[in-house]
Amino acid sequence: MVLPNFLALFILFFAASAFDLGAVIDTPLKFSNSTYGTSADGKAACIRGTILVKANASNTKLLLKSPASQAELTQTTVDMAQVGSDYMQRVTSGGPNPVSGIFQIYGQLCLPNNASTASRVTALQFLSHGGTLDHTYWDFAPGYSYVDAAAAAGYATFSYDRLGTGLSDHPDPNQVVQAALQVEIAHQLIQGLRDVRVQGRGIQKVVGVGHSAGSALTLGVVGKYPGDLDGLVLTGISASVDAVGITQIAFNLLPAPLDPSGRFKGLDNGYLTQGAIPQAFQFPFYRWPDYDPKIFQRQFETRQTTVFGELLTFGTVVAPQPNFTGPVDVVLGQYDFPFCTGNCSHPADQAQTFVSALFPASRSKGAYLQPRAGHLVAQHYTAAQGFAHSVKFLKDSGL
Repeated sequence: MVLPNFLALFILFFAASAFDLGAVIDTPLKFSNSTYGTSADGKAACIRGTILVKANASNTKLLLKSPASQAELTQTTVDMAQVGSDYMQRVTSGGPNPVSGIFQIYGQLCLPNNASTASRVTALQFLSHGGTLDHTYWDFAPGYSYVDAAAAAGYATFSYDRLGTGLSDHPDPNQVVQAALQVEIAHQLIQGLRDVRVQGRGIQKVVGVGHSAGSALTLGVVGKYPGDLDGLVLTGISASVDAVGITQIAFNLLPAPLDPSGRFKGLDNGYLTQGAIPQAFQFPFYRWPDYDPKIFQRQFETRQTTVFGELLTFGTVVAPQPNFTGPVDVVLGQYDFPFCTGNCSHPADQAQTFVSALFPASRSKGAYLQPRAGHLVAQHYTAAQGFAHSVKFLKDSGL
């Protein structure tokens, strides 16, 4: 297995930060293009760079090709939403498709930016972003950084760009970038993160934190590798999927290489992004006027990609986890559209419904409807309230 050794990573990190190394075991490290810095509000010290992950999975042979044009992609979106259509069943009927490889994954590992606090870290949060986002969702700007909130509470965090996103590798978007392989990559990363030692103290707990598609991925990890995660914080996900189809249409998807910004030149046409008009981003993600227009504009201008490989397979990893006993917290924006059709209190609290239905054995369940927020809970004015809720839930649950 080719995997970064995070013990050596921390040696480099502490050497750069002038922290006392203490008793740290050095082992070979596969890490490149590393940089050091702080989180958005300076509460965390971070190392960033590309790491190699070897993974293999049983993907699904999808019976579709990348769209040759915008017109073809638009028609595909229509076909998927058509009443009585068997399109989804047909394109996913190709059977198992084994895939394997060594993939470059971009990640950011952060500790509290205080030597004394950092030396007492025993829990790490593994952060998985949503579709058309990247690792910056978790550390976007001062006041909009979950990384800062976690660091202030004494947690380490690891955020990364999923395969096919941001600064990570972009392999075949249809046959390789799928849920099954994403689960395996996350598993390998989590196993490496459990070897982190800070001044001789090891990481004792790992909490999976996801948003939207990242929450689905986290559920997939729990389903296949129940020992990987000691607790969960799932945001932007529910059992209500009535509006998911409408949301996909509202995305006004276009082949990413055709985006006027030119940011995605050279990618396969199977990499998709939201239309190049702000409305295609606002409709599914934001609740006006409850967000800072500058935050919205920055996120719109830095939006990332999605692929049918994920869109057609992430549903296969979302399932009840009746044997998971760890703490589970579910957070939804009060006005989340994709997973609540704009009202997460109707017909009942959708966060509470989800956590109760999927995690009946959890010893500690949390549910929170973040006020005055749409789908991107971390980018509304009330973001800090959501962060505070989840951090308090984890602390109260002994994590």
